Amino acid sequence: MNNENRESASSSHVTIADVAREAGVSQATVSRTLHGSSKVTAATRQRVLQAAESLHFTLSQNASSLASGRTNRILFLCSGPLGSWFNAGVLQGAYEVFQPERYDITPASVTGRHELDNYVASLPTMRNADAAIISSFQMTEPLEDQLSAVSMPTVGVDIPGHTRGFDASVGIDNLTGMDRAVRLLRALGHDRIAFVCDRTEEDMVYNATERRQAFLQSAETCGYSTDDATIITANDVNPRPIAELAAHLAVQLLASPVRPTAVCVETDLLAIALIKELSRQHIRVPEDLSVIGFDDAAIADAAELTTIRQDPVQLGRDAATMVLSLLQGHTLEKPHILMEPIVVLRNTTARYGHGDQD
Repeated sequence: MNNENRESASSSHVTIADVAREAGVSQATVSRTLHGSSKVTAATRQRVLQAAESLHFTLSQNASSLASGRTNRILFLCSGPLGSWFNAGVLQGAYEVFQPERYDITPASVTGRHELDNYVASLPTMRNADAAIISSFQMTEPLEDQLSAVSMPTVGVDIPGHTRGFDASVGIDNLTGMDRAVRLLRALGHDRIAFVCDRTEEDMVYNATERRQAFLQSAETCGYSTDDATIITANDVNPRPIAELAAHLAVQLLASPVRPTAVCVETDLLAIALIKELSRQHIRVPEDLSVIGFDDAAIADAAELTTIRQDPVQLGRDAATMVLSLLQGHTLEKPHILMEPIVVLRNTTARYGHGDQD
């Protein structure tokens, strides 16, 4: 910027457009830089900060001039009901971190790919939030590209697969969790195992879907053949009450030509419903069938369910802490973190033959 333009800018309120012209970048890049986004290179960040300093432009003095100015509001996008055990836990953890800092959380839930596509597509032009937390989706390449264009920080929670497009992410290591579950069943002498799960839309991949793939991978590693490590899933994509789903899956399990002696179930809630349904069919757990859940939800302890523990409240705390660090312009030492799951042994698993099973 020449001296005449500099004097003109200094004689009135300096805007983000002035900083962009001075630095030779777009207004969106200035916004990303001043909001601490990791999507800006070090060289560009330095150029923007130097331009802002030379024009005496500061975020605190000119928040209202930013294209995505500070609103003290954080978006939270998740799959499924907001009141589910996992989503409610993540929200609680995020609230514990944001509330003392005077940030509000705006939650939203989507159930299909079309809804997700539309929501993510709206993020680059969204002006009513400072950052976004996106939970439990696998992002396609087009969605990752759209996230890369978002000026505000974006943090993923329990995002299976690639995390490109996110400034940071935190999640559970589903592969390690399922590997420990499968190895436990192998150690207990079970030669025929299965993974029991609901069926989801083919274009919607959740963390539980990743567990199914992890189960098959771990089973192969542990020496199970494809006939001895199988998937039992719903016949169609049809949201239904958990008890109805459990009854549907129990029929398939009991109709198996070679019935498994142990199963891993995608969630604790489904595992407990399945055990209840099996008891109606005079199948004893763990004498006739060992069952391992996943989550260690509050209900798992009361049901004495062996499970794999994850902590959604801590995931929410960590995601919110990352958001605050990014908003403050800090560089995260470890932007992408996987938490190690823990096996919780209770009373739904036993050594094969424990119930005098043939």
